[in-house]
Formats: sequence, structure tokens, C-alpha cells
Amino acid sequence: MRRILEIFPIESNIKLVYLFPRESNKFLPMFQPEKNWFIITSGAAPVYEEANFNSPCLTEAVFGESCQILNQKNNWLCVKCEDDYEGWVNTFYGNISPEKNNPTHRMVFPTKNGLYDPKYPFGAKVTENLPGSIQIMDTLGLDQVIPVAENLLDTPYKWGGKTSLGMDCSGLVQSVLKVCGLNVPRDSYQQQEYFAKDEIQIDQVEPGDLHFFGKDGKVSHVGFSTGGKGILHSQGMVKEESLDPADRNVNQKLIDMYLSSHSIQRKFPS
Repeated sequence: MRRILEIFPIESNIKLVYLFPRESNKFLPMFQPEKNWFIITSGAAPVYEEANFNSPCLTEAVFGESCQILNQKNNWLCVKCEDDYEGWVNTFYGNISPEKNNPTHRMVFPTKNGLYDPKYPFGAKVTENLPGSIQIMDTLGLDQVIPVAENLLDTPYKWGGKTSLGMDCSGLVQSVLKVCGLNVPRDSYQQQEYFAKDEIQIDQVEPGDLHFFGKDGKVSHVGFSTGGKGILHSQGMVKEESLDPADRNVNQKLIDMYLSSHSIQRKFPS
């Protein structure tokens, strides 16, 4: 069982940290300055299931993200990301801080050459108005979901990825919807649950709606509808394909795995 540090406030800037659960009789308290946040300073920081690089990668935290520190093991931190996903990240991906980061802008659009800066990839949170950024409080709206996703075409597939450096299927959906104004869970099965009441027939979908895929009712893949039976998704890379057997770029494997389609419009802020 993972041992989570229990933290109890003592003074405004000091905390008493217990390295064992209080009920265990193994108290080892120590005083330390209050530093509750890990600020990501690399383009993307992989978050692992356990505190080692051989552990499965669960997700990523992006540049400028403020992750809440839950525990520490040597040079690894157990953190809660801004989407509430928890896991372990190595300390060389950022800085420990007593305060959350205060970004003013978010990277959304590629530069004039059509590429994203690897230092400040798609989704990065920055403190200045860089080319391709929008103000952190601004959102693009429902009608920009597919245009934003199209800017990410040819981004390589990366398990756990959610930036222009590499994306998995649900990371693409979560990151694009976020900049357009809708916060959704991280994993594809969670996303289907989130939109469970918004299920529609496949011939009713509009651009930006979601198609889910899997086997035996268990979701393992998700992609955006581009309208009709077109799909924009991350599988090998971010690409556009079709669920229509008559189309040249049909993905028959996805047709065989198709589970459901869901409208995103009712969840979108009006």
C-alpha cells in the first residue's frame, strides 16, 4: 500500500510532516517550509504510476502547470495534476514552490511556419503574450474544436501525451476541449461516462462530437467527429480517417470496434 504523507498545519509557513500514518505508532515528524506546489518547467513532464522510469506512464503535466505535492520519495514527487490525475513525476521536470504558478496566456496556435515551439508546446501555460497564445481566461468556443484539432495533425502518438510533442487519443480530446472551453476527464472511458447522457446516433453527429471504440463494452479509444462519418483521432499520429466503408481512407478496425457517439454541445458553456 502506498504511504501518503499526512500534513498538518502548525504555523502559517511551517508544516509538520508525518512519514507514517498517525495510527501506526511510528511517528517521525519533521519541520519544513511550506512548499506545496511543483511547477512544470519542461515542455511536458511524464507522470508515472510509481516512482521510477520503468513504471507505466499515466499522463503528462504541461509547461507552466501547477501540480499539488502529495508525497516525496527521493527525487520523485507524488503529485495531483490540475485535472486531478495523480502520479509520480521526477523533480528535474520543474521547481518546487510555496505558491501556484500565475500564468497569463496559454499556447494554442502554431507559429507562422505551422509548427509548435517544443519549449512551449500546445497547452503550455506562459507568463507573457507569446505568438500563438491566447489569454488564460479566454476560450475559443464550440465552433473551434475541429480547427484547433486540425492544427495538431501529424503530431506523433505518445502514450500519456497531451501536447504537440505527442498525444494519445484521450489526451488529444481533453487538451483540445480545454482550450475551447470544456474541461473533461483524462481517460477515454471517463470521457464516455462524462458524456453518457449525451449519446446520439452516428448519423446525428456534428463536427466536434465524439466517437468511442473498444471491445466487450470497454472503451479503449476516442476521436472527434469531423462531420458525417469522418474522424480526427490519435492512432499512430493525429490524423483524419473515415468510418464509412465506401471511403478510401476508411479505418475498418475502428468500425469493428465502434461503441457509441456522443454530442458535446449540451455540456459546452453557452
